[in-house]
Amino acid sequence: MASNLEEYLNNKKGHGLTRTALIETLHRLITWGLISAKNKVDAPISTSEEIERALDEPRWSIGSSVDWRTITYYGLTPEGGAQWEAFAAPDWQKYIRTSRHFPDDRDDSDPSIRVAICADKAMLEEYFKSKCFYDPMHVSLGTEEWDYIAPWDVTYWKQLEGAHRVRFQARDQTEAQNVKRYLLPKQEWYYSLWCAWE
Repeated sequence: MASNLEEYLNNKKGHGLTRTALIETLHRLITWGLISAKNKVDAPISTSEEIERALDEPRWSIGSSVDWRTITYYGLTPEGGAQWEAFAAPDWQKYIRTSRHFPDDRDDSDPSIRVAICADKAMLEEYFKSKCFYDPMHVSLGTEEWDYIAPWDVTYWKQLEGAHRVRFQARDQTEAQNVKRYLLPKQEWYYSLWCAWE
């Protein structure tokens, strides 16, 4: 039951199901083992009544106080993930996962640690170069560390043999002597990415 605001925020049309149809659909997907739904109070959710209660949960928003134990989390099962893959045909080799970490004793001037992981090393190198080019004020050049991790959990339900990882520091303030621009890849490189989804 996506609202107009949710459609706007997600830049995607909602599913268009009535509440009853949504409950039936979620129940069917759970029963078939394609998705799971759980919270810390009810544990796994499987009945239509539990799904209906979950849909009535207060929605989290910035500044709201919500009991996180009662929030229901939905996710694909390995079988559901396999069926989604068969439909969507994602190119996992080019998927880049990023994260950002802050030291516990961080001062505002201390850098954060950025991490990017991708199975395709050339793709990861281009990503890193683009961060340096488009965001040169933030990347602390010379701090990057490259390694290979095996296996790599791409998602909570998908694992690849391995992937390349780059870790680097990023600051909120410019270090003028560290700013270095890289040449952009040729336009054909971007075109090959766009065409992969057509």
